[in-house]
Amino acid sequence: MTRRGRLASSALQYLLSYMVASGADIWTTVLALRAYGVHEGNSFLASPDGLALLRSWIATGLGAVFLTALYLFGVAHAHDVEPHWLRRPRRSFLRIYVNPWRWLDRSPLHAVAYAQAFVALRVLAAANNWSLAEGGPGPLGAVVGWCIRQLGTMPGYALAIGGVYMLLTVAVTPLAVATVRLAAEDLPRPSPRGDRARLA
Repeated sequence: MTRRGRLASSALQYLLSYMVASGADIWTTVLALRAYGVHEGNSFLASPDGLALLRSWIATGLGAVFLTALYLFGVAHAHDVEPHWLRRPRRSFLRIYVNPWRWLDRSPLHAVAYAQAFVALRVLAAANNWSLAEGGPGPLGAVVGWCIRQLGTMPGYALAIGGVYMLLTVAVTPLAVATVRLAAEDLPRPSPRGDRARLA
């Protein structure tokens, strides 16, 4: 398989995992909202009936485009990640930057971790929703509710979900490292532009 074909396969695999996790999150949200006293914490997706399904799927679709592109960027540039950061992946997050193309020694690793962490976040949300639907506790909802009471609806929701997302990003770094290493071994290195020009 060519490099382009392998990248397309990687993107499809990630997209499938994202859509399955997102579908589980939305489905279990609908189930949880039928339980007494449960309401949607995200005011953008809330509706008088409980959950705005159309807005939920539109947001999911937009997320799919962005996160699949992010994951693809990380996999495509796996060869550029310095071994130093693969040995100390969590420490690499302490180096803040704006332009990922200027820091290809670590940004592909971060891109893969951010994309994988969002799938993990939706799986966690689905598990939380399922627990609520079965009459059990909802620890993620409890954190969101506390932050909303302290800061207001949108700031509280953003802080709670953003904080959990960042923790998950750190937690999935071993998986991200394994993904980058596998991609670096499996994908052929891209040909230099000069070589392509001579072959044209």
